[in-house]
Amino acid sequence: MKIKVKDLDHLNELMIQKGFNKSDFAKQIQLSQPMTIQITNGDRNPSPRIAKRISDVLEVEWDELFIIEKVTCSSSG
Repeated sequence: MKIKVKDLDHLNELMIQKGFNKSDFAKQIQLSQPMTIQITNGDRNPSPRIAKRISDVLEVEWDELFIIEKVTCSSSG
């Protein structure tokens, strides 16, 4: 399973409303700035721990920002 951001615009708007730029936000969630940028741009999925930190720092419920997707492995043969 993997965690995905439901709505990247919503995530970034909340971040701005709380007064964070991406650099400050990275410090608050204890993550590197490049990794934070990748998550907020949708290029990378957060780990469960990081998703929890993001929702805590933005003061929203976890499921307001994230969904859990089941990953299916396809095999040919």
